Amino acid sequence: MEICVFGAASKTIDEKYIKTVEEMGEFLAKRGHNLVFGAGRTGSMGAAERGFKKGGGKVHGVVPKFFKKDLDDFVDWDCDKLTLTDTMRERKAVMEDAADCFIITPGGAGTFEELFEVLTLKQLGQHRKPIALYNIDGYYDKLIEAMEYSIETKFIKPENRALYKLFTSLEEMAEYLENDDMEGLTVHDLK
Repeated sequence: MEICVFGAASKTIDEKYIKTVEEMGEFLAKRGHNLVFGAGRTGSMGAAERGFKKGGGKVHGVVPKFFKKDLDDFVDWDCDKLTLTDTMRERKAVMEDAADCFIITPGGAGTFEELFEVLTLKQLGQHRKPIALYNIDGYYDKLIEAMEYSIETKFIKPENRALYKLFTSLEEMAEYLENDDMEGLTVHDLK
C-alpha cells in the first residue's frame, strides 16, 4: 500500500515524537508498504521518511515548487519519486490521490487542515480510504474530545466516528489500515 503520512515539519518538536514516527515508518515499510508525504526532511515528515527508508520502503515526496526558493532547507529533494506542484492545494490533491490510506501523526495547523480535508472527503463519499490518527503521548486526546462534543451537540452524526480511528499500537493501526471496511457504512449513513 501507499501510505500517506501527514505530520509536523517543525524543527523544534520533542524528540519523543520524532523517534516514535521513525519507528512507525520502519515498521510499516517492513510490512511491505511505501510512503507518500510532503517531502519534508524535518519534524515528523522527515522521521517518517527515514523510517520507511530504513525499513526498505520507497518514498514519494510531493512539494510545491515555491519551496525551492523560500523553504529549501525543509525539503528532501532526493526522494525515490518527487512530484512538484504549483500550489499547496495541488500538493494535497496529489498526495490524496496517490494514497491508499492516511496516517495523521502529531502536527500543527497544516496537519489539522489535511486531516479535516480527508475526513470531509470521506464523509462526502469521495473516497473510502482508512484514516488513522496516531495518538503519540495523548496528542490527539483533546481533538477527540472536541469531535465528541460536536457529536453530542448534533453537529456531527455519531456514525461519523467510523470515518477514522485513533491508535497508540502500531500493530492495531496496521491491521486497520490493511483491512478497514468502514463498518459497512455508506455516504447516506454519514450525512
